[in-house]
Amino acid sequence: MESLGIDIKLLIAQIINFGLFFYVFKKYLAKPFAKFMTDEVKREKEKETMIADLKKKEEELTETQSKTKNQMRKELDIALKKAKEDAAKIKASLVSEAKKESQAIVAKGKKQIEVERAEMEREMKKKLIQLTSLVLERTFSSYLTEEKQKEINKNVLKNLPKLS
Repeated sequence: MESLGIDIKLLIAQIINFGLFFYVFKKYLAKPFAKFMTDEVKREKEKETMIADLKKKEEELTETQSKTKNQMRKELDIALKKAKEDAAKIKASLVSEAKKESQAIVAKGKKQIEVERAEMEREMKKKLIQLTSLVLERTFSSYLTEEKQKEINKNVLKNLPKLS
């Protein structure tokens, strides 16, 4: 083998060096590196499963949010319809109350007008009687005596309609 240029001692030394290098590499570098790599693969798988779980939860959350929003919109629409109906009822009751009050005011006004009219008629009759007695007194004062004037006044007052 020496004719081929291979030195057996050097070859044995290199094989021993390689064996030692392989042993040291396997024991101190390959096992920790392989363990590190398997741990990294596990971590990546865990990250992927966590990301998938998070995506599912996010989708579920957005779905529940949309359902909640739709339900809230429906409830809001129902509440608005109810509020409009209540407002219409209140408006109708207020209008009817206002009509009743206006009718009561009109009726009260009519009664007051009637009372005032009756009062005016009484006053007019009093004034008419006073005016008539004054006219009679002035007219007949020069022609009649005081006793005759009193008699005529009594007679006129008896024949006038009575004041209520």
